[in-house]
Amino acid sequence: MSNNSLLLVDPDFKADASVNYQLLLKITNDSFSYAVVDQDSEQVKVIFDQQGCEDLPLVLQAAFASDRYLSQSYSSVKAAIHTSNFVFIPNEWFNADDLSVYANFLGSEGKIYSKHHQHLGFNTVFSIEETIQQKLPENAVVYPHASPLLALFNQLTSDALLIDFTASSFNVLFAKDKKINFQNHYSAETAEEFNYFLLLIMEQLGLTESVPVYLQGIINEDDDYYNTLLKYFNNLYFFLPAEKQHSELLADMPKHYFSSLLALSLCE
Repeated sequence: MSNNSLLLVDPDFKADASVNYQLLLKITNDSFSYAVVDQDSEQVKVIFDQQGCEDLPLVLQAAFASDRYLSQSYSSVKAAIHTSNFVFIPNEWFNADDLSVYANFLGSEGKIYSKHHQHLGFNTVFSIEETIQQKLPENAVVYPHASPLLALFNQLTSDALLIDFTASSFNVLFAKDKKINFQNHYSAETAEEFNYFLLLIMEQLGLTESVPVYLQGIINEDDDYYNTLLKYFNNLYFFLPAEKQHSELLADMPKHYFSSLLALSLCE
């Protein structure tokens, strides 16, 4: 996929049935993807992915103006959006009635959002770029970019490292003792850059070669990023969400490409 765009459409997709469909949007710092899912059959009807986006607001503007699959009226819309303006707040310190108290931690004067992660015991308070916010459908429920990874947390049965790749960046989460121990996002356009950040993460978290590593997004077995991981870890797995991974539309695709996008359906 690299820097190209991909569009897969179920031949049985019916635009006039869009009120029964859910639209999932994933907007990172350098990529844009979406899925249209039939909420009754839980089948993926449309998948789109574009990597290497240099001007995301412009990409989104063009997509919503010309993409007929995005112009439909869907019953629900969920959007996970990359932002550097976020902070995790433990439940006992969180004030849902006055989100403005967290503005100083975000470095942004835009609208402040919050998402409660009930099973994790904390909240994410965040803001997104106004230029991106303006391009979203009015009924879109906005999530911070880490939400799909957090939604998959319950499927990790032991301490584990979960990494979600785009063509030139990666989002990482480390679960330890059934708690979120670490989460961050890095830009890495080469395997050498990825190696640098990986060693930094391993040193900071004290990771050993036996820690299971679950991979999703734009990574393939035996590519440079995968081989970099093999130098340090013995247990690498391609990670799929609990639902929709058996879609006929994705039968010929590496299903882990879209794991975090489809995991948006698990976000509350």
